[in-house]
Amino acid sequence: MDYWLQISITVEQPAVQRITEAMDGLGAVAVSRQHAGGSARFDTALSDFQGWSTENVSGLFPPDADQKTICNYLHDASGGHTGINCQILADRNWERVSRDQFKPVNVEGDLWICPSWCQPPVPTAVNIIIDPGLAFGTGTHPTTALCLRQLNKIDLSEHTVLDWGCGSGILAIAALKLGALRATATDIDPKALSTTLQNGLNNEIGDQLTVETPEQIVSPMIFDIVIANILAHTLIELAPRLNSLLAADGMVLLSGVLGAQAETVCAAFGPGYTFDTVPADEWILLIGTRTTCRPIKHDV
Repeated sequence: MDYWLQISITVEQPAVQRITEAMDGLGAVAVSRQHAGGSARFDTALSDFQGWSTENVSGLFPPDADQKTICNYLHDASGGHTGINCQILADRNWERVSRDQFKPVNVEGDLWICPSWCQPPVPTAVNIIIDPGLAFGTGTHPTTALCLRQLNKIDLSEHTVLDWGCGSGILAIAALKLGALRATATDIDPKALSTTLQNGLNNEIGDQLTVETPEQIVSPMIFDIVIANILAHTLIELAPRLNSLLAADGMVLLSGVLGAQAETVCAAFGPGYTFDTVPADEWILLIGTRTTCRPIKHDV
């Protein structure tokens, strides 16, 4: 392909993840984020969030993409924003650019995230080998890092885990590497499912990882821990379904939530939980433990 269609929009921080996901769902082969005067950050290799009030989000689309449909969708998703720019770009190796920006990351302690094309800096550590492909999830975005750090604190032995909105599969794979018995990963994006399957093979976790479409995740499936690193409004919509999939003494890890949204998200899951919060910049991880039966054990 000799050229690409680039569609860009500048939005306030709370809308950035929503616009990024919208572009991906509309067929973008790469999505970048840029602060005025800053350098682009690809959604397959996000660097640490800097707390910018606004960001420019750019999607790279095939030249035959339906420009009008994409712009209309982004207009609605951004709350009526009119500053949408379109331009034609010459071809370049966008996947290579993304790879160059994704380096090994020490999450905390012995937990590392390593690209599949790099040698782990600490071979004896708990290394999560990830090739994000075109799926979101390298472990460096605050919402993902919050989940990873919490998983590292939980005694996962003999527990089953559901990763809803799995992206690259990083959280499901991390749970297994940290001792979970089995993990199931699901996403509405077929690219995420295929990427998760490949990353499972890269991490040699065998048949402990199951990858399913959301339609395949049905009762009587029950999980000890349910992780959902997605947008707040999606968490609210999914609350009844996630509740039905969680064990009576289970735990939910809910990320992708801004501080101002935390109370509403907690309320959507009902009164049967005790919620703790862990902040990172503007983001909040909600840790909900069902208040019946035995609690899941934490390491001291």
